[in-house]
Amino acid sequence: RTTQLANQLLVLSRVDSGLGQGMAAQRVDIKSLCEALFESFLDAAIAKNLDLGLEASAAHVSGQEWLLREMISNILDNAIKYTPQGGQVTLRCGRREVEGGGSRVYVEIEDNGPGVPLREYARLTQRFYRVAGSMADGSGLGLAIVEEIAQVHGAQLGFRAGSDGRGLCVLLLFKE
Repeated sequence: RTTQLANQLLVLSRVDSGLGQGMAAQRVDIKSLCEALFESFLDAAIAKNLDLGLEASAAHVSGQEWLLREMISNILDNAIKYTPQGGQVTLRCGRREVEGGGSRVYVEIEDNGPGVPLREYARLTQRFYRVAGSMADGSGLGLAIVEEIAQVHGAQLGFRAGSDGRGLCVLLLFKE
C-alpha cells in the first residue's frame, strides 16, 4: 500500500510539474491501450470473481501514452477494487456520437459496485478524498491523478450511476 501511494505521489508530481507537456504529442491507439490494460487487470478481476468485459473499437488521440495508460489504469483499478465479489466491470472505448453532431473518442469504465452518491461526484477528484464508508484500501489520489491527466489531454471527465442505477460509470470524452 505504501508503494502504491509513493507511485501515485510521483505520478501526480510529474503531472503537476508539466513533465510530458513540453514533449511532442504522439498518436495513441486507444483501442490497443485498452486491450493491453484489460489483459493486465484480468488476474485481479479473476481473483475477485469479477466479470471483466471489454468493448473496444478503433480510436486514436493525440497525447502522451504513458499518461493515458496511468489515467485509465487508475479508473480501472478503482472499479475492480470497489466492486464486490461476483460483480461486473466493463471497459469501453472508441468513438461516440455527441450532442450537436459529430463524434468524439471516449473511454468509459462502468461497474455495478456500491456506487457513489450523486452529491459526492464533485469531490471525487479532490486529493486524498475518499467516500465515507469505503471498505477498499486506497489513498484518495487515483481520481485526482485522472483529472490532472484528463486536463492535460483536453478530455472531459464525468461521472454517472451505472446501468440500472447501480455502481459508477466514469467517462472520459476527448476533444478532437
